[in-house]
Amino acid sequence: MKNWTLRQRILASFAVIIAIMLLMVVVSYSRLLSIESSEEQVRLDALPGVYYSTLVRSAWGESYIRTLELISEGAARPLTKQEKDQYKGFDENLQTQMDGYKKSIFDKDDRDSFALFEKRRDEYARMLNEVLANYDRGDYASARAELFGDVNPVWLAGRKQLNELIVANKQLADEATNNIVSAVLSAKVSMILSLLIAIMAAAACGLLLMRSIMAPMQLIVRILDIMRSGDLSTRLSLARKDEFNAVETGFNDMMTELTGLVAQAQRSSVQVTTSVTEIAATSRQQQATATETAATTTEIGATSREIAATSRDLVRTMTEVTSAADQASILAGSGQQGLARMEETMHQVMGAANLVNAKLAILNEKAGNINQVVVTIVKVADQTNLLSLNAAIEAEKAGEYGRGFAVVATEVRRLADQTAVATYDIEQMVREIQSAVSAGVMGMDKFSEEVRRGMFEVTQVGEQLSQIIHQVQALAPRVLMVNEGMQAQATGAEQINQALVQLADASSQTVDSLRQASFAIDELSQVAVGLRSGVSRFKV
Repeated sequence: MKNWTLRQRILASFAVIIAIMLLMVVVSYSRLLSIESSEEQVRLDALPGVYYSTLVRSAWGESYIRTLELISEGAARPLTKQEKDQYKGFDENLQTQMDGYKKSIFDKDDRDSFALFEKRRDEYARMLNEVLANYDRGDYASARAELFGDVNPVWLAGRKQLNELIVANKQLADEATNNIVSAVLSAKVSMILSLLIAIMAAAACGLLLMRSIMAPMQLIVRILDIMRSGDLSTRLSLARKDEFNAVETGFNDMMTELTGLVAQAQRSSVQVTTSVTEIAATSRQQQATATETAATTTEIGATSREIAATSRDLVRTMTEVTSAADQASILAGSGQQGLARMEETMHQVMGAANLVNAKLAILNEKAGNINQVVVTIVKVADQTNLLSLNAAIEAEKAGEYGRGFAVVATEVRRLADQTAVATYDIEQMVREIQSAVSAGVMGMDKFSEEVRRGMFEVTQVGEQLSQIIHQVQALAPRVLMVNEGMQAQATGAEQINQALVQLADASSQTVDSLRQASFAIDELSQVAVGLRSGVSRFKV
């Protein structure tokens, strides 16, 4: 870096800082992409999976509970058309919820697990049809034995599979949420670290750049201090290959030329003394002529006083004109700039307000959709709780045969209660979101009031422009006064001209004496070119 120029060092410093900032941007962008991916996973996979898996589990128990109710009657009978349609509706509802869950599957393990449930469902449907067929034929014993012997384990296995699906989707949602939190924290840490690194790099580059400039500058200042004392023999030696090398060369060349010039001035000082003596003799001859010139100058002085008085009036008037013109110019410039800024600000404010209103509307709509889903889940949980209560009652009626079913009903009621609690938490969060949206709307109303105040400021700017117009109009009378003063000054100038004629006669007598001094002045002028200041104190 010692051979770098100042331009290269400055560009390198900026390049380092810009590179660090670009790295910070890249890292932050990668973290944002991770957050976006986790958000899509929650929105498209985890939440729909929990929702539809819960609905599938609810629909899974409808046909089984209805069959238990039929068996609990104690005797077989032909199924009515309404009951057959009811079983058909159970099957269609289950298939609908399963189709909805399939759309939310994006993971291979989830797909394999759901495929296993589909096999359970097909097996359960086949066995249930056999139970219903025996019941419809009047074979109560076979229907009951097959229901509690073959169908019940298959139904429990399917229910267990559904519980595993719900747990897996909930774990997926929790994992995605944790990923979002981790990505946000990582983004914060990376941005802070990048900012600290950028600050330290800027400080280091600035320190190096300052050292590379201050060292030669301090040496130059020391050399200048030596020159100021009169010693011109010192030369500058920086040993640099950058812009300071050109400064060193130019400075040393200048010192060489200055040394020669001072030496020449010292040699010419004696000649200057002789020439000055001759000029003094000639000056004595000019004293007589100066006396005549003084009388004429007196007349010129009287006229000059009149001109001075008029000039003072003219100056005061012109000062007022200038002040008014400046004030008018300032007001006009301020008004034009204010109007331009306010117009641009109004457009930006209106655009920003429209954008914020649109975003708030979208957020409110999304919150409403979530609220509808929560209401649906609450209804399903209430229905499940009611069904479990009915199942427990029927199991109590069944006695010994209904004990296992009572345990199942208790488990269903517990899960329904948990679902109700979870949906209540979701409903509270939705209400908080809607409250935040309402607060945003109130903030936009307040912001609109600020916009109206801005319009009032535009009106004030218009009034300022009106004041400027009045100030410009007030200049006309003052201009007339300036003209009158100029006329008076012209009269005085004529009087000065007459006095100058008399002065010219006296000056002709001075010409002869000045001719004798001309030769001495020419010689003194040639010597004075080499003598610019007190060169006697310089050391060459």
